[in-house]
Amino acid sequence: MMDMKMAQGTPWLDQPVMLHSSRADKCKLTEAQCLYRNYHWRYWYQADHVYALNTVYFMCAVIGVFTISNLLVRFAPDRVKRTRPWRMFTSTSRYLSYRGYRLPALGYWSPALGVGVLGAIGAIFFFAMTLGPQPYYWPTDASYGSSPPIATRSGWMALALLPFVLALSTKANMISGVTGIPHEKLQVFHHWTSYAMFVLALIHTFPYIIYHIGKGDMMYQWKTSVVYWTGVAALISQTYLTLMSLPFIRNRFYEFFKATHIFVALVFVVFFFLHCDFRLSSWDYFIASGVIYFLSLIASHIRTYLMHGIHNATLELLPGGLVRVAVPSIIKWTPGQHVFVRFLTSDLHLLTAHPFTISSACHNPDEIGKASELVFYIKPRGGVTGRLRAMAAKNPGCTKKILIEGPYGGVSEPHMAQFDTILVIAGGSGGGFSLAMVDEALRLTGMNAPASEKRATSRRNLQVIFSTRDHAMADWYIEEIESRLSESTTLSAGSDNGFETSVSVHVTDQRGSGISSASESDDFKGTAGKVPPAEITTTGSFSLNVHRNARPDLPALVARTVSMAHAQGTHLRKKQRVGVLVCGPASMLHDTRNAAALAQARVLGGEVEELYLHSEPFVW
Repeated sequence: MMDMKMAQGTPWLDQPVMLHSSRADKCKLTEAQCLYRNYHWRYWYQADHVYALNTVYFMCAVIGVFTISNLLVRFAPDRVKRTRPWRMFTSTSRYLSYRGYRLPALGYWSPALGVGVLGAIGAIFFFAMTLGPQPYYWPTDASYGSSPPIATRSGWMALALLPFVLALSTKANMISGVTGIPHEKLQVFHHWTSYAMFVLALIHTFPYIIYHIGKGDMMYQWKTSVVYWTGVAALISQTYLTLMSLPFIRNRFYEFFKATHIFVALVFVVFFFLHCDFRLSSWDYFIASGVIYFLSLIASHIRTYLMHGIHNATLELLPGGLVRVAVPSIIKWTPGQHVFVRFLTSDLHLLTAHPFTISSACHNPDEIGKASELVFYIKPRGGVTGRLRAMAAKNPGCTKKILIEGPYGGVSEPHMAQFDTILVIAGGSGGGFSLAMVDEALRLTGMNAPASEKRATSRRNLQVIFSTRDHAMADWYIEEIESRLSESTTLSAGSDNGFETSVSVHVTDQRGSGISSASESDDFKGTAGKVPPAEITTTGSFSLNVHRNARPDLPALVARTVSMAHAQGTHLRKKQRVGVLVCGPASMLHDTRNAAALAQARVLGGEVEELYLHSEPFVW
């Protein structure tokens, strides 16, 4: 068979090549055996309709639920959003979105409870579809076919997942467009659908091995059937992709993973395509995958190359060890968004783009007389960030040409303007994120903000919590936050910038114990000497408190913020809206998410109108 195909010039595909193979079936078994073979759940000639299409319907149904939810949130009238059924709906969904669990022994922080529930639903669906129908192997009383039923159905389900795996892998993807869920929060589903596809591929593969070993012709099949070695090649590349994407491996070898991921994925798709060999409607799924993936790719490249173009980035090494990257740009963005930056120099991984959170507010160029600056505060580690630090140290103020893809994610401007109380929590290099949130809050409430963006009911409350082990970083943060708040007060032509503002900076022990010695508390040496006493109050419309001997109690902070909002709402006879915005290490996000989840009970109780959480992790 292999020699015949090679002679015809297409050694890997059956002849003649078609889009779909024939569904014509002439059963030569007895009437009872044909009836058994042609049953709905085991009939080979309709397996793509029964298993692949049902998988598509399941995935589309899940996406459809979130699409409807997104449309309701966007377009439901305010009077509907103030009703108790709406509060129950939003509070329950937010509880599921925020609540997480921790396994200290493994150093593992789980995804949100709702994500876990969706994963469990998916697992039940795929296991039911795979293990529910009988038989797993054909009976031996006749020759029903060479494809074991369990291998057939698992293979079709794995193939049907391909378009969704690729759609979830892209940044400018259609699923984000219809559901309103940013791409970085969909990454967990990209991983899980990939894992499901891998498990299904294994279930598809091993029954063939068992079947042909039982027949005694395994070596003959391997030598004569292209289907076997193309399938093995696809499975090997899929195994690499799956293992390398496991979080503890991916995070440790991120640069290598990123450099090889797309190439190996291409190898996988090519061999998977050849393995399917246009059986039934198999190639339809590759066509759909290609259209979905390349439309997303084209959309992101149009924004990057045609709409944004080349930018100049200025590098500066700050005393606290952060690298400040400033990029003048007319791109519009909202607080907390991130972009992917590609440095156009060979010593900074020219072929890969790296995500950075924007740490500045977007201003109208006509109002400030110049282009706004995209600012990133980067904590140097290895790879690209380490090289950026070396460049900034060697040549302060140097510029590099970059391409920018995005922005993505973030908190919408209308939503940000609706919060009566804003609690910003940040840790370490997440301080840049908090500065962007403070800038945006002040911009929306300042004297120069458009009238449609102002909240005329009362002064709002802004609380900022920043925690770091590093004294030099605390120095930098205090200087930055004071500068922003002082400038806001000046622009407000007085002492009122529209906020009651308080800032708390927590400087913990460098060794991570959270307790400083008496000598450390009383006399910081070197760069730490600028850290003020344990408690200071800055005159004007904001207060600044510095704590040097304890970490912030995040659950208590969130609970106290809700209580204050409730008291203010009672005084004003108007329920308050609370926004909690957090960026930091996994432990900080875990504690804040759980506190925000528990606070949903107080929303249900009517103490506040809503409590919204936006979280920004260090890694995805």
